[in-house]
Amino acid sequence: MRITIATMKRLNSILVAAMLAGCALTYGCVFVQSSAIADRSGAGNPISANASDLGYLHLIAPQGLTQTALSNLLSNCATGKVSGVTTELQVRDFFIVQSYNVSVTGTCS
Repeated sequence: MRITIATMKRLNSILVAAMLAGCALTYGCVFVQSSAIADRSGAGNPISANASDLGYLHLIAPQGLTQTALSNLLSNCATGKVSGVTTELQVRDFFIVQSYNVSVTGTCS
């Protein structure tokens, strides 16, 4: 069986298209949908925590991510006194599924 140049070009095009589609699906697009910035001049140890979950079709978003991230942040502080709290929501889009990640930073005093 002899393979022609036209057949090889077609196979190469299909292979490149499949690789690009695979990269787009696995990499996703990252969007910072919301953020808040606060003064970080407080005395104490900097601490951070995060929480993540999945959503679907931009219709079903995970519930309670901010509360989970905040409780994770408070568990990192022995005194329970946290100041200068900053939150950031990142959404990574995989066409049908979205990955939501809430990052929280603060100062434990």
